[in-house]
Amino acid sequence: MVKTEILNVNGKMVQGVCISSPGGEGHPNMLLIVCSRGYIMCGYLNLEAAGKFGDAACIIGGSSFEEILQGKVKATSEEAEKMGITLGMTGSEACDILNG
Repeated sequence: MVKTEILNVNGKMVQGVCISSPGGEGHPNMLLIVCSRGYIMCGYLNLEAAGKFGDAACIIGGSSFEEILQGKVKATSEEAEKMGITLGMTGSEACDILNG
């Protein structure tokens, strides 16, 4: 099941996308938070592919949008690094940068 939700992050709107247990029962949800200049993805998604396409993307683990926004950046694409996203930054801080 696919669920989308508009999230207010620090006064700016972003779109959250959740695909419930894509691998079946017992598998984590696939989460994506889409901002105006890039996105935050869970570890389920491929950072190498994001980099190949020149996307500004970072990975933060979590099982909900709230956990992603409060969690810490674990990896970034080269484009996200150029924008100023660093390891250890919170998802909320990364959203601020990705919303430019």
